[in-house]
Amino acid sequence: MFDVFCLSMAMTVGQAGGNPALEPPPNYPQPNVVPSVVPVDQPIAQPRLIRPLGKPQISVDPAPLPRLVAAQPGPMQLPPMDKKEMMEEKKEEKKDEEKKEDEEEKKEEPEPGFLMKSLEGTSIGEMFKERRISISGWTQGSYTASTAHVNNLPVVWNDRANRFLLQQHWMRFERALDTESKCPSYGWRIDALVGSDYRYTMIRGFWNSQLLNSRLQPDDVNGRVQNLYGIDLPQFYANAYLPNLFEGTEIRAGRMFTPWGVESVEGPTSPLLSRSYTFNYAPPFFHMAISVNPKFNKNWSGVFMLANGNDVFFDPAQEARFVGAMTWKSDDEKDTVTFATSVGRGKFNTGQPFNPATFGLQSEGAGRNNINVFDLVWLHTINDKASYAVEAIYGYQTGVPGNGAGVIGDPPIPSGTANWWGVAQYFNYQLCEKLGSVFRAEVFDDVDGQRTGFEGLYLGLTYGVQYKPKDWLWIRPEIRYDYNFNNNVRPFDGGTDRHIWTAATDMIFRW
Repeated sequence: MFDVFCLSMAMTVGQAGGNPALEPPPNYPQPNVVPSVVPVDQPIAQPRLIRPLGKPQISVDPAPLPRLVAAQPGPMQLPPMDKKEMMEEKKEEKKDEEKKEDEEEKKEEPEPGFLMKSLEGTSIGEMFKERRISISGWTQGSYTASTAHVNNLPVVWNDRANRFLLQQHWMRFERALDTESKCPSYGWRIDALVGSDYRYTMIRGFWNSQLLNSRLQPDDVNGRVQNLYGIDLPQFYANAYLPNLFEGTEIRAGRMFTPWGVESVEGPTSPLLSRSYTFNYAPPFFHMAISVNPKFNKNWSGVFMLANGNDVFFDPAQEARFVGAMTWKSDDEKDTVTFATSVGRGKFNTGQPFNPATFGLQSEGAGRNNINVFDLVWLHTINDKASYAVEAIYGYQTGVPGNGAGVIGDPPIPSGTANWWGVAQYFNYQLCEKLGSVFRAEVFDDVDGQRTGFEGLYLGLTYGVQYKPKDWLWIRPEIRYDYNFNNNVRPFDGGTDRHIWTAATDMIFRW
C-alpha cells in the first residue's frame, strides 16, 4: 500500500505543469523575470519547473523556452539595460575592426626595390633592416618627337624637341618611421636628383649657379645660356611619428613636396611623361617648412605647414606663409577629396633676381615664391579597372612687374595683378595585368600671360599607356596635342605657332 502511495506521488510531481506554452496558469511569473534558480520551497505546481532527483535546487527546463517565446513573447524580452549593453558591445567590435584595418594599412609598405632585394640575407641588408634604412630610386630617360623645331615649350618637362633626355636619375636614402609601434619613432629622408629635370625642381637660393655656363645651345630659349643637366636635392627632412596624437601624427622639418595634386615631381608617380599646365605653372613644388600631418580618424587627415615661401631656400625673397591640405576619404575608400592652399601676403617679392631668368627655374622670372594658390582634387574609383581624377586650381599674385615670365612674351606682359586657373581630368583604365592607359584632358587659362609667357586659354589632350613587363621596368609612350585659343599669340615652337603635336616615350628603371 505504501508503494502505491509513493508511485502516485511521483506521477503527480512529474505531470503537474501540463503544457505551459498552451495553458499558462494564473500565477505565471511577471514580465522580464526569467528565474534561473528557484528556492527549494517553490510550489511544486509552478509551471516550467521540475525537481531533478538528487538535486538540492529546482532549475529552469531549457526545452520549453522556445515555446514560451512563441506563445507569450513579452516575458522573454531582454531588459532595456541588456539591449544597451549589446549595442555598446557592437560599437566596441566595430571600433576594433576599424583599428585592425588601420593597422593593416600601416603595415602595407612599398615593395622593396631591386637594390634592397639584392641585399636581403646579407650582413649589410640585415643591418639596414634592423635600422629601418633603405636605399632606392629610379632612372628615367625619354625621347620626344615633335612638330616643333626649336623646342616644345610651354610643354614640359620633356621640353626639348626631337632629342633624348636623361630626365631623372633619382636616389632616395631613408630611415623609415615605425608606424606599427605604440612608442614614438623618428626618421629622415634625403632625395638626390641628377638629370635634365633639375631645371624644374630648383628652388631660389639653392645651387642655382648650375643654370649658367659658357656654352651657347641652339635649342635654348632666345639664346639663353643654360646647363641642360645638373644636380638637386628635391627633399631633405627629419621626421617623427607620434602614434598617440589623434590616430597617428607625423611631424617633418626641412625641404618637402607641396602636399597636393594628381601629378608629381617624381617620374614614376606622375601618370604621364609630360606634365600638365595645371601642374607645372599653377602651384608651387617645394617648401622649406615645419609640417604637422595628423590622421584624425578613418575618414579625415590633414597637412599643416609653416613655410618660408614657395620654391625658395633661405633667401632674401623668402616670406612666411601657410601651406596646408585637408583630405576626406569615404568609408568604402572609393572617393577621396582634398582641398589645399598655399596662402600668404601674395605680393611679388623680387629678392635678388637671377640673371638670366629661365623657364626651368620655377621662381623666375616674375617670381612664384609668393603666389597664392587654391586647389581641389577628387579621386574616384569606378571599379577594379577604371578610375577618374580631376584637379581644379586657381592662383594669383599682386605687384607683378611687366614681362613677368622673363624669358619669352608676346605681347608684352603688363605689370599688376596676375591671375591663372586650370582644370585637368584623368581617365584611367587597366587594359590587362601589365598594361594600363590614361587619358588627360585639360584647359589652362594664363589670364595675364605671367605663368607661360603668353596669355590665353590652352587646351591640352594627352593619351598614354603604361606597360610594365617587370616590376622594375616601365615603358610609357604617349601622344599629345596642344593649342592656344588666343589669336594674338604664338606660344609654340619658339613663338611661331599656336599649336603643337608631340609623340614621346620614356623608360623607367626602378632599383
